[in-house]
Amino acid sequence: MPHVEILSKYQIAQMNITPRSLPITNQKVLEVLHSRHLLNGKILDLGCGSGYFTSLLIDRLKDLGFTDYTNHIYACDYNTDSFKISKIQCNSCDFNKPLPYEDNFFDAVCSIEVIEHLENIFHFIREIYRILRHNGVVLITTPNIMNLTSRLRVFFSTFPVLFNPLPIQKNDFQGLGGHINPVHPYYIYYALTKAGFRDIKIHPDRYKNVCKYLLPFFYLPIKISNAIVLKSFKSANTSIFVENADILKILNSIPVLLSRSLVIEATK
Repeated sequence: MPHVEILSKYQIAQMNITPRSLPITNQKVLEVLHSRHLLNGKILDLGCGSGYFTSLLIDRLKDLGFTDYTNHIYACDYNTDSFKISKIQCNSCDFNKPLPYEDNFFDAVCSIEVIEHLENIFHFIREIYRILRHNGVVLITTPNIMNLTSRLRVFFSTFPVLFNPLPIQKNDFQGLGGHINPVHPYYIYYALTKAGFRDIKIHPDRYKNVCKYLLPFFYLPIKISNAIVLKSFKSANTSIFVENADILKILNSIPVLLSRSLVIEATK
């Protein structure tokens, strides 16, 4: 897969754009789009924030020789005031409601670090399916609550990494990132499958160093215990086990155990 350069820190600062997620997560999404030959299609930055990923798309299309990218790049967010790229229209969207786009419109929909902020991931994914064309691709990223550090944090504190107790009386998430829904990758896979998506793949963004240090101590116990649990499950629910065989092989794979965020790709 070819490496795709991201904008320099200087360029980003000049545009007054701040990423909501790690630049390397955005870069991984861009690389998958490049590998799927989707950069010349209609792409939606779903949950665009100030426009960091949109700016990467513009930069990449310029490299490819496009002079007019307004018919290729679309953006939407709940709060459109934060969007900084004047040449691209940013539509207002409430992701818990129908998206303001017609059926079968986009070639790709990219949602970077959004799904963990939502109440209803099943509605969200069904809406993405609706607005994608046949053979269109969705790319959803989310913090990986299944990596080793997150599993240990759950064991000791009951909360995954990047998720904490939330305000109940007031909707004041300052310092908490607005993470209200720690979504297990299995349930994203399940929601995508139920919506009609196929060819679901899980990509890591980057491996966490602390997870790499922990891997020698935990990998074998995890594999053994997982094999025991899956054997019991297969015996009790063979048909369901067969339906889920592909994703069950992935959930305790090294990429999932080590990756900070997951990039989940699926095809309509």
